[in-house]
Amino acid sequence: MQAYRAIGTFPNGRIVQKFTQDVVAADEVDARHRVYSFFGRRHGVNRRFVNIESMSQIEPTESSAPAVISAFRDTHDFSTVDVAEEE
Repeated sequence: MQAYRAIGTFPNGRIVQKFTQDVVAADEVDARHRVYSFFGRRHGVNRRFVNIESMSQIEPTESSAPAVISAFRDTHDFSTVDVAEEE
């Protein structure tokens, strides 16, 4: 499994809302499916109205999404303590 970040827009009432969604998926096709499913389930938007402008694979530590952190908590360090902050 890998972490992906989708950036795009969807219609939310009378406005077009921008979104950034981080998902955990096996590949890019699966990641697109999960983004479409999220907006259909959460907002009732058909897949054809969700416009994914970019889909990129990211390092799991770049995400603050709970699903990504939960999926990779055993293999990655999500602590945000910098060396400069400790001094």
